[in-house]
Amino acid sequence: MNPASTTLDTKLSPAVPQGRRVPWLALGTGVGVLIVLFAIWPYQHWQFARRGSVLEGWYKVLTLADNAEWQFCLFVPFIVGFLVYRVRETLARLPIAGSWSGAVVLGLAVIAYWLGYKVDTGYLGFAALQLAVAGLVLLLAGTAWMRALFFPWLFLAFAWPFFPLDSLLAAKLKIPTAQIACQILSWTGVDVVREGSTVQSAANFATGLKQGAAFTFDVSDSCSGMRSLYALMMVGVLYGYLSLRRTGPRLLLAASTIPLAVAGNVFRLLMLAVGSLWFGQEFAVGRQVDGKQVDSAFHLLAGFMVFGVALAGMFGLATLLEGRHWNRLRLWAGSEENAATGVRLEERFNAALVKSGAAVALALAGIVLCWTTPTAPTLAEPGLKMELPAMVESYQSMQLTMTAKEASIFEPGVKLDRRVYGNGQRQILGTLVMSGPAKKSLHQPDICLPNQGWIIASTQEVPIAMKDGRFKKVTLMRVFRDQETSPGVRVRSWGLNIFWYEGSSGVSTPSYLMSNFISYRDAILFNLNHRWGMASYFMRLPDKELGVVDTDPLGELQAMDALMQFVSASLPAIVVD
Repeated sequence: MNPASTTLDTKLSPAVPQGRRVPWLALGTGVGVLIVLFAIWPYQHWQFARRGSVLEGWYKVLTLADNAEWQFCLFVPFIVGFLVYRVRETLARLPIAGSWSGAVVLGLAVIAYWLGYKVDTGYLGFAALQLAVAGLVLLLAGTAWMRALFFPWLFLAFAWPFFPLDSLLAAKLKIPTAQIACQILSWTGVDVVREGSTVQSAANFATGLKQGAAFTFDVSDSCSGMRSLYALMMVGVLYGYLSLRRTGPRLLLAASTIPLAVAGNVFRLLMLAVGSLWFGQEFAVGRQVDGKQVDSAFHLLAGFMVFGVALAGMFGLATLLEGRHWNRLRLWAGSEENAATGVRLEERFNAALVKSGAAVALALAGIVLCWTTPTAPTLAEPGLKMELPAMVESYQSMQLTMTAKEASIFEPGVKLDRRVYGNGQRQILGTLVMSGPAKKSLHQPDICLPNQGWIIASTQEVPIAMKDGRFKKVTLMRVFRDQETSPGVRVRSWGLNIFWYEGSSGVSTPSYLMSNFISYRDAILFNLNHRWGMASYFMRLPDKELGVVDTDPLGELQAMDALMQFVSASLPAIVVD
């Protein structure tokens, strides 16, 4: 054997195990940082008495019965794992050459993590985890790894439940869905009447059928297509990535999930209308039991058809965009050859060690920031006086107490004051709710009233004049519900509800979501922790029989004007100057 060759083999032999240490060091550091920050450190209260880690709260919140529509988020990490495994051969050939740009991204993740801990919200915790994964991949493995893992990292965002999506997007699609369904029914010769998101059969004086006698149904928030928009978006993104080749068609397929969800719900409404006309409303829609809607089996089937229509639409659109795309569906990605870096293993290991130390230091900085941040809430003075006046103009009142159901739902420390006012002609129910010291827990009339059987016909923001010349923006909501008082007699009850949210230091907003945004903004920027209160005034109008000519067409407008005047007169007694 050549002596020179023997000497060379002896010098290079230790390099093999040393080369293996680099990926294990990067993997161990990244996983360790993620476990400490997001699986161990007590981060937020969520909906519970004690603080839990980001992942603990994520799992507990998703497994609550009220959040069943979001439980698909629990499967996203497994899908991400599959997507990473799919490119394993590519990753095996990529050099591990960390980039210091990852330290910037990881630093932003630590800042988001601390801010979320400070204001006690999980959304910033989710954002911090998403950023931390990108930062760790860049810092410990490099830009080539981030390019290869970009889609799995992006897809991870579907794991985080975004509950305001119901109000921001799904709720806004209800009216267009009902409008389209009504138009299609009209084209087919079925006369319909729409009130907000509610569709009813029109009165037929020739046959003696009154309005809503043939069918009445509503595009409610609980409709599977509306509340599952996020899940449909996830399916569209994944399907496009696996089956389509070009970026443009992939983006178009993902964007199509919103109109496809609307189309699915239109199809559902048409099924309910046709089923009611052929087999009766009780068969197609369901029946009222103790004032609550009990859906029929046909109604549940129509709900599942939303997914069928949406998925069929995705398949058809993908076929239109790229032909027989299913032949190109690849569950496993091929490998890519990469040139060696030319950097000696010893230098690579030392560089990885330094970057690993930087990742650990940033994680520890986040822990120290949270540890030194006071967790006991220091609330500002509330903006509502928690005592309704006994008399407002000509209205006398009677005190009411918190119901047993409200007491079981509210967090400890929540205060409530309620009075019913009357002047012999009209009655108004006034309610003040003050959030507890630990968590914001307030009424949301746009959720509470539908849970009581009311249907929202319209919602708008209106100004209420104050005695000092200023105006307070409030939400005016028109609601109704129908009931059969006797065989063949359907009566409609209308109600008007004015409500708003009052914070500290003269801050108020007509929107619950905006009150959350203001809370986080002011806590972060001004160290101001609002003690929020909610004021609500509800007036019920006289019942009217459906299908009968309205003898008082201006009654609702007059009642609306009376309610706004009442609220204006009560403002000085309940709002802190």
